[in-house]
Amino acid sequence: MTNATKHAHASAATVAVDTVDDVLRISVRDDGVGGADFTRGTGLVGLKDRVEALGGRMSLDSPSGAGTTLRAEIPLTGAGLSRQLI
Repeated sequence: MTNATKHAHASAATVAVDTVDDVLRISVRDDGVGGADFTRGTGLVGLKDRVEALGGRMSLDSPSGAGTTLRAEIPLTGAGLSRQLI
């Protein structure tokens, strides 16, 4: 959400969270300027590293001029996480 405000100049953002088969799925979408990239800067890379450290994966779709969608999937088993935290 910080990136959507600070870098994307978004006017709106949505967050969706659900669990399927013991996997926490998080999606953040904004209507900003797009162009986000894991190779520019350290914020997104740090976030991706933290998700991967939990055995998860992260994807980024951010075409220039068309907003950004960031998706993360984190397993709830084997990563020291509990459903009670959700």
